[in-house]
Amino acid sequence: MISLLALKLFLAPLFVGLVSVIQKRWGDQIGGRLIGLPLTTGPFIFIIYFQEGRSFAAHAAHGVLVGQVALIIFCWSYASAALRWGWVLSLTMGTSACIASGLLLNIRQIELVPLLILLSFTWFCANHFWPTYENLPHSDTPPKWELPIRLIATVLLILALTGFANVLGAGAAGALSTYPVIISVLGAFNHRRFGPNATVATLQGILQTLPIASVIMIAVTIFF
Repeated sequence: MISLLALKLFLAPLFVGLVSVIQKRWGDQIGGRLIGLPLTTGPFIFIIYFQEGRSFAAHAAHGVLVGQVALIIFCWSYASAALRWGWVLSLTMGTSACIASGLLLNIRQIELVPLLILLSFTWFCANHFWPTYENLPHSDTPPKWELPIRLIATVLLILALTGFANVLGAGAAGALSTYPVIISVLGAFNHRRFGPNATVATLQGILQTLPIASVIMIAVTIFF
């Protein structure tokens, strides 16, 4: 499992840097759509498959689907709060909602069919009740030091979540594993520099491509 942490520490900052560049060039929603694809969870499942076998990989894919429910709740909570408050309070609300839902979902072992119904319902409600915002382009160029700080923040957050999970036990580990590190870092920095509309556009982009990741994880869960 050490290689999984190493992979996470490598891929997450790389992905934060990539999305930061893409958002600067093509817009926040495009960056969000990229985040919604299984570009980080896919390699994790691949490594788990070779380390632990097919059954464990299928179980991990099921856990990813649980995490997607918490991810949707995070996105909607953060977006709703962002249009009213600053990034600190918005991130706090999104984090609280995500970890609380992750903890609840990990305490209750949900079978695949009820989980898919819950995931679909949560995704539909989030899209239907998505807050109205202005998707405006922004030309403000962040300073050169900001991207390295984003990468460092990503690594530190991963290490902190991993450390807390190891100390607090299996239930907390399951809940903390649902926390969207990349989205929280990108969302907070975009919110701080470009305002709430940029973050809300990014979060909506995530929801638009999330079903692609869901279909892939469903296939792994069923056929592995």
